[in-house]
Amino acid sequence: MITEEIKMYRILQTFDKVKLKNIPEKIAQEFQAIHLDQQIKPGMKIGITVGSRGIDNLQLIIKAVIEEVKKRKGRPFILPAMGSHGNAHIEGQKQVLRSYGITEESMGVPIQATMDVVELGRLKNGLPVYFDKYAFQADGIIVVNRVKVHTVFKAKIESGLHKMLAVGLGNHQGATSIHCLGPKYIPDNIENAAKIILKKAPIICGLGILENAYDEVKKIVAVLPGDFMQVEEELLKECKDIAPTLPVKDVDVLIVQEMGKDISGAGLDTNVVGGVKAYVKGDYDPPKIDKMVVLDLTKPSHGNAIGISIADIITKRLYHKIDFDATYRNVITCGYLDRAKIPIVLKTDKEAIEIALKTIYKLPETEPRVIFMRNTSIVHNLLVSKAIYNEIKGREDIIAEDCGKKLNFDSEGNLTTKI
Repeated sequence: MITEEIKMYRILQTFDKVKLKNIPEKIAQEFQAIHLDQQIKPGMKIGITVGSRGIDNLQLIIKAVIEEVKKRKGRPFILPAMGSHGNAHIEGQKQVLRSYGITEESMGVPIQATMDVVELGRLKNGLPVYFDKYAFQADGIIVVNRVKVHTVFKAKIESGLHKMLAVGLGNHQGATSIHCLGPKYIPDNIENAAKIILKKAPIICGLGILENAYDEVKKIVAVLPGDFMQVEEELLKECKDIAPTLPVKDVDVLIVQEMGKDISGAGLDTNVVGGVKAYVKGDYDPPKIDKMVVLDLTKPSHGNAIGISIADIITKRLYHKIDFDATYRNVITCGYLDRAKIPIVLKTDKEAIEIALKTIYKLPETEPRVIFMRNTSIVHNLLVSKAIYNEIKGREDIIAEDCGKKLNFDSEGNLTTKI
């Protein structure tokens, strides 16, 4: 079947839509609940962590935390806490922050960035625990991060406050150390390194953020150091309960308009499309996707194309946006060299999709099962082919349009159909 013959139907998946309405007010309430006044004394230098992920309302959240510190007469500053991201350079990490609107001018506080670390101890397996030098010299640190499922492993603690401590604030050396034994051992390394950091570093509290399936802030919880484990486990469980998925498990061709580091740590969310490396059977149920086509790389990725190998086919447009230095730095740090392998590269969107359709394992004249999505963080708004549409259109969680439309391309073979 050629591309022009396929009709695509727009469907909306409905997920939990609960979201936080007044973020600054909620942050103030949470800090009051943990008696932040007793933790911050006038004149104390308080570092506030900001990572490399695109979190909903990040500017508003960080600004609100800054104001709460100032209310208590503390002296807040921002700590870039992103391991080796930003090409493991100070300016690269500041550039990542700028892409999220986090600057000294917009926040009204200094940004103290360094790649220097101090060693706080060693794990039982001998791995050193590294920690950002400026963070260690602070009078206090507020650890801000979103709690979510990880793209490489499954465990009781995945991506959140513990990871921010062990990997984010570990800078390049800390991130390398945590990842050096491979995916199977990352959960234990993060948890045990975080325990040492919580004992030896000036951690005042954490601020755990939970987003709904639409990437909107659903919940914010302030937590004291002694409660990091319990609260993060609870938030992660809730995250898994509300996590979005594709509407079906069997897909012939998945077309992804864009991938990027700002969308997922793996470029493509493996919890949505498959590719998690370490998990116990039953903790992870990925879809079966025969061919995956990725058309572009997001601008906020700054050329970091980690996860490109999850795709089967990419376009030349995407390929020419890859910063191989940034990509290789990321995969070398985490040890996942396979995540930088380059798929088949084709000239145009149309050619890429057509080759995918020609190479799926289907009987002739069988309707292909195709999904077109903007990126792996937007799973509620999709275009699906007739075979999938007919299967799901009666479900309560699906709002479906009846009129199928063909995929459209311009004269140069670029896909003009919009999600």
